Amino acid sequence: MSPPPEVRAEGYWRLVAGFLAGRGSQNTRAAYRRDLGLLADALRLAPATAPPPAFGVEDDPAARAAAAALAAIGPEWWQGWRDGLEGRVSSRARRVAAVRAFCRWWSRLLDLENPVADLRPPAGGDGGGDPGRQERVQREVVFLSQAQMRRLCEAAAAVPGPLGARDRALVEVLYGCGLRASEAAGLDLSALALDDPEDPHAVVLGKGARHRAVAVPSVARDALIAYLAVARPELRARDRRPRGDQVRHRDADAVFLGARGRRIGRSDVWRIIDRLAVRAGLVQEGVRVFPHALRHSCGTHLVQAGVDIRYVQAHLGHASPVTTEVYTHVTAAHLREDFDRAHPRARRDR
Repeated sequence: MSPPPEVRAEGYWRLVAGFLAGRGSQNTRAAYRRDLGLLADALRLAPATAPPPAFGVEDDPAARAAAAALAAIGPEWWQGWRDGLEGRVSSRARRVAAVRAFCRWWSRLLDLENPVADLRPPAGGDGGGDPGRQERVQREVVFLSQAQMRRLCEAAAAVPGPLGARDRALVEVLYGCGLRASEAAGLDLSALALDDPEDPHAVVLGKGARHRAVAVPSVARDALIAYLAVARPELRARDRRPRGDQVRHRDADAVFLGARGRRIGRSDVWRIIDRLAVRAGLVQEGVRVFPHALRHSCGTHLVQAGVDIRYVQAHLGHASPVTTEVYTHVTAAHLREDFDRAHPRARRDR
């Protein structure tokens, strides 16, 4: 798969910088940057040697020349690039979606033809008419049973000291509020409203820099109040050398702190959940446990309990109800499995 030689790295990276400047969330920008970096590898472009300017792309000759070269690439190359992507269906579909969004942006900005307007996601990733999509989605949605979640919460409650109180509050918030790891790490004290037991909630900064109010279940509220009353002040007192970049980290307003009294990051949330999963014996049993599995568990258990799909969508912050409907598919699949095991007329001789 040989791309046309007219695409120049300097103009390409200027296009990327302009595109990323319009993305609101830091995590969203990082994800787009990774996916567009993979496209640059396929185009055999050298990495950017210095941060390119993020504005004025429409008046930049190098950026316009790179966009025109991308627009001239034929559909056969784009299809070959798509078919050569590696990874799970969801990962490959995301990379295609990122490139489509990128090309749609510069084609509208510069009034050029969009070369990937008709490029579809790989292996039915768009969900249109592919009978195997539901089966693939079910494999990708990892969630814990209610009994497994109970064991994880009990393992967190058994950890002594202020870090144990933090771990318990973190697990309860991830599961009860259905937060992403980045949303939990970025949660601020000023965003909590826990005083009213009738309406405890938190304002969360989610994907696309969108804010949403999330109901805090009673158990999560109790765990948060206990952590904030004693454990968090003790952890905060350990920060004897405040970081200079307070605009970015805002340690003093962070809900969840590390052992040194500073805001934890997304990777810290992963490590904490992984450690608790080992402590609960779930990893030893082959159960996959990671922060997003707790979010999936929240959505799945709400749907299983009969909660309206529109409420679940709002609770999890899904932009489209189609995303939330995956939990109805998962729940229906498990109901069918239970039916096949339990109903006398559904059993098959083995």
